Amino acid sequence: MVPLYYDRVQSILVSKRAHGIADWLIHQYEIQPGFGLAYYLKVSRNLNNHDAVRLWVQLQIRTRPPVFQTLGDLRKAFAEMLPVNDVA
Repeated sequence: MVPLYYDRVQSILVSKRAHGIADWLIHQYEIQPGFGLAYYLKVSRNLNNHDAVRLWVQLQIRTRPPVFQTLGDLRKAFAEMLPVNDVA
């Protein structure tokens, strides 16, 4: 478990599995460092983009019964949470 600090007082433990999946999603979707993505993932807004992805993945993995049966299901759900860029 890897601690993820989202403010000075509170933290949550993110499993190594969730951390690895989140890093894959970050790379796959080219998530940039910064802030703002937490709002769309419905996690604490004071998390940076990468930590927001890690927390979102951890929360999805902990859900019982599992909502996502495969990594592909999780990836699709993540893609649906991302903001749409309407610039053509």
